[in-house]
Amino acid sequence: MASVLISVRNVEEAKVALQAGVDLIDLKDPEKAAMGMMDLSLISQIQNELPKDLNLSMACGELCDIQNLPKSLPAAMSFYKFGLSACKNIGNWVENWLSLKAQVQLLNPSAFIVPVLYGDYLKANSTKPFDILEILCDHSCHAVMIDTWEKNGSSIIDWITVEELLEIQNKCKAQNIKFALAGSLNLEKVIRLVKEGVRPEWFGFRGAACKDQSRNKTIDFHLTSGLIAGVKRLNNLVAS
Repeated sequence: MASVLISVRNVEEAKVALQAGVDLIDLKDPEKAAMGMMDLSLISQIQNELPKDLNLSMACGELCDIQNLPKSLPAAMSFYKFGLSACKNIGNWVENWLSLKAQVQLLNPSAFIVPVLYGDYLKANSTKPFDILEILCDHSCHAVMIDTWEKNGSSIIDWITVEELLEIQNKCKAQNIKFALAGSLNLEKVIRLVKEGVRPEWFGFRGAACKDQSRNKTIDFHLTSGLIAGVKRLNNLVAS
């Protein structure tokens, strides 16, 4: 059964997502690239305005920029997402990954780092998602997300085939790894993917939940509610 993740950029959008009934609220600055991390002060404001027991996710930038991370990541998150762009150039990315994993577990033993594997991996100077996944399987990975690195309006399905997504999905299932899918998705694309057997743990949205379907505009309550209702209908169809 797929859940809905919505990426928000401020307190007002977080409240809209919460009111709409989103399963997982993701904190991200869409103007700072694919995994743009919010200012820590803004993250704190959002946390203070939302229920304390609410699961939250946050984008933390790219693993290749680990040296630019704040000394301490915000606590009380359930998921910390890091993009794996430029890992072709970084021989020690696995060591960096394990170091961050240890840091997160000190913050919150029940939280997880989520590596973001890019469908447009050549543009991201990365490696094929399945090849990275095979490496991560050796290091107790809890969840992965497949997304697009370049935010130019192209969708994840412009960069990765359904067959490749199914291969990733099957590998994740065999290794008990949760699988999330994002990258300029809308309900029409999600319906197509589900019909072809692609059924991740979460579908992630930003642009499709915003006014004028633009990721740099404001989250809209009715669009967000429509996405949630549409995914629920798909879940019911799959279950029947």
